[in-house]
Amino acid sequence: MKNDEKLLAVDLFSGAGGLSLGFLQTGQVQIVAAVENNKSAQKTYRRNHEHEGMKFYDDIKGLNYDEIIDECTNLGANGVNIVFGGPPCQGFSNANRQKSELISTNNQLVKEYVKAIEMLKPDAFVMENVKAMKSSKHKFFYSSKDNVEIVEELGLHPTNEIIALGKECGFTDELTAFLKKVIREKLDLSEYTLTDKDLFSRISHLGRKEKESATYLVKTQSALKKLFPNWIDLHNKYWSSGYKEKWILLGDWLQKQNFTESSNDKLYSLLNDIIQVQKILMKMHEIALNNIEIIDIVSENKNICIEVQTYGVLDYLTAKFSKLGYKINEDPLFLNAANFGAPQLRERLFLIGVKSKLVEDATVELPKPIIDDSNQFYTVKHAIEDLENLDPSTIMDKGLRLERPFSNDINPLLKYLHGDVKTVSNHVMTDTTQTALDRFKMLEPGQNFHHLDESLKQTYSDPGRTQNTVYLRLNYDTPSGTVLNVRKSMWIHPQKTRAISIREAARLQTFPDNFIFEGSKDSQYQQIGNAVPPLLGRAVAEQVLKYLKKPIEEPLASIIKPLATVTNS
Repeated sequence: MKNDEKLLAVDLFSGAGGLSLGFLQTGQVQIVAAVENNKSAQKTYRRNHEHEGMKFYDDIKGLNYDEIIDECTNLGANGVNIVFGGPPCQGFSNANRQKSELISTNNQLVKEYVKAIEMLKPDAFVMENVKAMKSSKHKFFYSSKDNVEIVEELGLHPTNEIIALGKECGFTDELTAFLKKVIREKLDLSEYTLTDKDLFSRISHLGRKEKESATYLVKTQSALKKLFPNWIDLHNKYWSSGYKEKWILLGDWLQKQNFTESSNDKLYSLLNDIIQVQKILMKMHEIALNNIEIIDIVSENKNICIEVQTYGVLDYLTAKFSKLGYKINEDPLFLNAANFGAPQLRERLFLIGVKSKLVEDATVELPKPIIDDSNQFYTVKHAIEDLENLDPSTIMDKGLRLERPFSNDINPLLKYLHGDVKTVSNHVMTDTTQTALDRFKMLEPGQNFHHLDESLKQTYSDPGRTQNTVYLRLNYDTPSGTVLNVRKSMWIHPQKTRAISIREAARLQTFPDNFIFEGSKDSQYQQIGNAVPPLLGRAVAEQVLKYLKKPIEEPLASIIKPLATVTNS
């Protein structure tokens, strides 16, 4: 490929387009296809990135690989040069037993990303993910379908692990025996679980509302009333006569709603037994659907557990990409956005893979920091101070563009953030209740919810468990922490008694002012929080292009300078 020809890229799990913006800013990449299932994020992506001929897909499982390769051929290329994206990957915690699902469907999307690499055979790829992907909590469950690929081809060694399905209850011994029968006889557990999933949600919620049971039952009575005539038919089959009796008794009690303190205790003992049984049966059904091999069923630490085999997500990726003919970076695996000019301490895991034949004996590495010294990091002040006296709107108006105030302090980051426009869009913030405003007023820069007086915490059921990022007032003199959905976290402006606007959050993520977000307020805040900071994406893109021997006319290091260099110049 000639130096003046752009490399063709496919963007998977594109979100609003932060990582892709970083690649596009190099001037050496053209995106031929993007995949994103969130409609609002799609609108944002299309507005900022779409060009004639670009394919857009809603679902990676429906990706038409032949169509993408044909489009590359039409553009005069042999195929896709680069694939990049960050597949969702959720860690599994044995401590979290509130969910009725055991297997994260998100983790399966990691394998869809790998499939895309296998089918498209790009010269290079980038996978971005949460830092914790390296931990043992990010794993796949070993299934009967895995043996050839995992054990024989990749040489991985699944390890035995005890996984809690649910708490022991009044049916523990009988249920354990039934589950062993299920494994032996391969019974279909969907026959034994509640047919009405909305009802299961309601009784699970009731199980967590013992102190408020009377109030909750009044609210849900109309929905339950329709079910009482067919109460016994809400299971296709009953796994035990004792369970069937308790189910009928539960229906009688819920219908009468005439509880004393003594009967309420009995109700909750009965209710919790039924909830635990249903959770365990649902998880076992999920295990069967995914062909997960169960070694044994045991009781441990007052839980009913299964013994299974698992293997790490990162171990799988490392072995699989090597098998596909790619060299990938080894430790370090993490990049901090602050090292590349973002006013934000945000660490993420990155895997860069390049076809071995293209790099030969060279080592594939992540980009080196532009700013090594944390004392030279850009801060919140460098990114948003010029908007301090520009009042955000609380009303969504697609056409609203505010004249950006003049600023004397145009540091390199702010010059980049201003882009090629003189107006500011998306300078909109969430509506703020009086309770929230009262909290805002009490907090100094760097303080959060835990610094509030106890009288201002009463709306939270368990204030002690509130995260340190909630009701955080930003500090002008430091980088921010990781930007997530700052509306949900109720981030506060460093100087003003108001929430951070969508545009201010975007600036912390290094989206320039000419990048316009679409969708509802909450969606825009979420899109920003989910994104890869474009400056970080650009640094990674330049590293990939270096391996593909594509020169960069204006590298990031010529735009973003360490603060000490700027001050002394």
